Amino acid sequence: MGKVFLYGYYGFGNVGDDLLLAAILRRLRSAAPDSSFVVRSLHPVADLQSENVEFSCQERILLQPNLPKWRRLLDYLAVNWRSLAGCRAMVFGGGTLFHARGGALTNLVLIFLAVVQARLRGARVFVLGAGVAEMPGISARLLMAAILALSDDFAVRDASSWRHCRQVIGGNRVRRTADLVFSLQLPTVPTTSAGKTVGVTLAASDIGAATGAYPHFFSVLAADLAELRDNGWSIRLLSFQELDDPQAGVSDTKLLQAVGIAGERVELLRVSSDPDALCRQFAELDIVVGMRFHGLVMAALLGLPFVGIGRDSKLSDFCLDAGMPFLSLSEARAGLIAATIGGAAGRMVDGANLACWQALSAENFGPIEEYLK
Repeated sequence: MGKVFLYGYYGFGNVGDDLLLAAILRRLRSAAPDSSFVVRSLHPVADLQSENVEFSCQERILLQPNLPKWRRLLDYLAVNWRSLAGCRAMVFGGGTLFHARGGALTNLVLIFLAVVQARLRGARVFVLGAGVAEMPGISARLLMAAILALSDDFAVRDASSWRHCRQVIGGNRVRRTADLVFSLQLPTVPTTSAGKTVGVTLAASDIGAATGAYPHFFSVLAADLAELRDNGWSIRLLSFQELDDPQAGVSDTKLLQAVGIAGERVELLRVSSDPDALCRQFAELDIVVGMRFHGLVMAALLGLPFVGIGRDSKLSDFCLDAGMPFLSLSEARAGLIAATIGGAAGRMVDGANLACWQALSAENFGPIEEYLK
């Protein structure tokens, strides 16, 4: 029996990250049915718990305010070391895992130390469909170069990640694939929408929990959604992340509520991290608009049109590839969001593009599947 350590932002109440975990578990179980998994997490993911999946919950250690930073780091690495015992592989699974936001190196340092521990434990290191942000400064680039050198395989999900890796020593070893969620084999669910239903996502983890951070955008969004509602549209406000933690709390629900859109055709819904249940929720929609990347990916998989809104290159890149509209936060103006939704409604994602993304997503797993067999 093979044991695999899965490293990602799992158990943080984020449906997108948990979908990535579901994709990895389904694919690796199919390739190596006797495998067991240890998952780096903050909390267990209830929809994905089973007898051969153990959630480490080690991220709680880093959030303990009563311990000094050095003690938190040592305790964290100790759990990591124990979790790696007997593992054949460490797998980094999707998401924007590799970053140095605000110039802080904490994330890259933790990943580098985890990779070193895996190597000392005799585990091979595989990176699947990861997001890589721009590496500001020589220290970040050196850490990233070291991580690349210690990895057996390094696959990234999009053009931006590939470009950022190519700027680092050893980046020529990186493969460009596609997001892991495209590898999910989803059930065929009949459409249950009554017509003219838009699913709206926002990302509190990206832009904050209050509308005051971008007052003009939220004013325009509220007015345009009200216009759609008054013209017969149903509005589904979709929460993709809820994390009730005093040290790292984030709530899409609170942000969606702060928009102030209400009425008999307006509903706030927490989406499911179970792929099959999420399919049924999306079957009630005609179009998806917003900031959550995996909301757009699910729309593409289910044949729904979408409109990206945000400030993240992964959103704009994906919308460009899909031939769907993208609006930056800074360009929002009265009537634009409603008009863009109306113009995109009924548009179809090109079937050849979707097949290409699914094939590229499957390519993430080739080396790790071959190794585990």
